[in-house]
Amino acid sequence: MKKAIAAFLCIMLTTGMISGCAGREQEPDTTQESTSTEDAEDTQNLQDDESGTQEEEQESDSQEENSSETENQETSDSEDRDMTEDLAMSVLKDQAGTVDYTSLEELNPEAGSRIAVVLKSTRDDFWNTVRKGMEDAVDAINEKMGYTGEDQITVSFDGPADDTDVEKQIDLIDAVLSENPAILCIAAIDRQSCEAQLEMAAENDIPVIMLDSGVDNGPVSVLCATDNYAAGVEAAKRLAEAIEDQGQIAVMTHTESAQTSQDREKGFTDEISKNHPNIEIVNISHENEDYTMEEMANAVFTLYPEVKGYFCTNEEASNAVLDAASAGEKELALVGFDSNEQQRNAVENGSEIGFIAQNPYGMGYAAVTAGIRADQGLTVDSFVNTSYQWIDSSNLKDDKYSSYFYG
Repeated sequence: MKKAIAAFLCIMLTTGMISGCAGREQEPDTTQESTSTEDAEDTQNLQDDESGTQEEEQESDSQEENSSETENQETSDSEDRDMTEDLAMSVLKDQAGTVDYTSLEELNPEAGSRIAVVLKSTRDDFWNTVRKGMEDAVDAINEKMGYTGEDQITVSFDGPADDTDVEKQIDLIDAVLSENPAILCIAAIDRQSCEAQLEMAAENDIPVIMLDSGVDNGPVSVLCATDNYAAGVEAAKRLAEAIEDQGQIAVMTHTESAQTSQDREKGFTDEISKNHPNIEIVNISHENEDYTMEEMANAVFTLYPEVKGYFCTNEEASNAVLDAASAGEKELALVGFDSNEQQRNAVENGSEIGFIAQNPYGMGYAAVTAGIRADQGLTVDSFVNTSYQWIDSSNLKDDKYSSYFYG
C-alpha cells in the first residue's frame, strides 16, 4: 500500500514538475478591475438566503455597510498616498537605465493620445499597483502639458480574469490594436505568444512596451521588468544561508510558459547547482490544471519528509506552500516572491524567512514614460530594470519599504 501511495504522489508531481521522485539532484536549465468586493458580496448574500430570518438579514446588511465603508476608506487612503517621491521611485530614477524614467521633462505627447494596456490578469493586487503607477504618470503628464477634456492623454486597461488564459489575452490585444492606440503595453502570459500582434503594431508605428514578462519573437521597443534571473539568484543565496548550506529543498513555480517564472527558476537553480554542492533540489513543481499547488506541496512533504526549504516564484505559489506547511505542521525555511499580506504575516510570525518584493508602481510609471519616449523617437533602453527589494524581519516594519508592499 505504501508503494501504491508513493507511486500516486509521483504521478501527481510529474504532471507539474521537471525534477523527479527518484531524489536525484536537479540538473540546471542552460508578468483591470478588482472583483474581490463582488466575491465577498456573493458569499454574504448566500449566507443571508440560508439564514431565513429578518434579524440575521439586518445584521448582515449592517456588516456589509461596515465592510463597504472600510474598503472605501482603504481605497481612499491608497489613492491619496503620494508615491512619486518614495524609495521605489528613487531607485527607479537611479538604477532603471541610461535615462531617468521618472522625469517628464522631454515628454511632449500629442493631445488626445491613448495608451492601451493588456495585463495578465484583472484580479491581482500586483497589477492594481502597476495600474496606479501608470495612472499617476498619465495624470502628471496631463498636468505638465496642460491637457484637459478631450485633449487629455488617456490609458485603458484590459486583461483576462485567469492569468493562464493565453487565448483570451491574444483576443484582447487584437481588439485594442483595432482601435489604433498611440502606445501598446503588454504583460505577456506566454513568452511564445503575440508575435503576429507585435508585427501588426510595428506596421502601424505603434511602440510596444512589455510589462513584467517579455516574449521571444516580434518587435518590442522596451521591456519594463524586474531582473528576475538576479532575483532568483538572490532567493537561492538567502535560502541556502537559512538552511546552513546543506539539505533538501524544493521549488514551486507559477505559469511555466511565462518569462518571469522561467527566469526566476533558472536564476535559483543555477546558483544552487554552481555554488551550493551540499544542497539538493528534490522537486520543481509547475502550476498546472490537474493539481493545485497546495496538493503538490503536500505530495513533496510526503515523498521528501526531510525537505528543509522551499522557494516559491510568485504570490500564489508562496501562499499555497505556506498553507500546506501550516496544515501539515511542517517546519521549513521558505523564501517567497511578491509581498501580499499573508507573506508579510508569515515573516512576522517566523514561518517565512523573507520574500523578494518587486516594484509594480515604478514598473507602471516607467512603462508610460518609456512608451511616450519611444513614440517621440527619444532615447530609450531596451530593458528598464524596475528593481526589487529583499524583505525579512529586519526591514519588514521599516516604512521606507512600504511602497514595495501590495495586497
